[in-house]
Amino acid sequence: MGRNRRRHGTPHGGGFPLSMAIPGDVVRLVGVRGGNTIRRRLADMGLTPGMIVRVVQTNGGPVIIAFRDDSRLALGWGMAQKIYVEPVL
Repeated sequence: MGRNRRRHGTPHGGGFPLSMAIPGDVVRLVGVRGGNTIRRRLADMGLTPGMIVRVVQTNGGPVIIAFRDDSRLALGWGMAQKIYVEPVL
């Protein structure tokens, strides 16, 4: 699939779900669609709004991202659907 598959209007300032990013994309976390539990869980894993991550894998299974000193984190597809990001230009 091409890059056009991920551009959807959202309540998070035009961002799109992390699950729609393409491997190699560098994106900024702009919001989380969910309650305090998921926000706290993501913060405990080191993912906070404004953080920049690189997408390593999004092949329909877990979404793998790299952040900080190339630490890698695998997120379930459902959780990645709730994380909204925007491209870093």
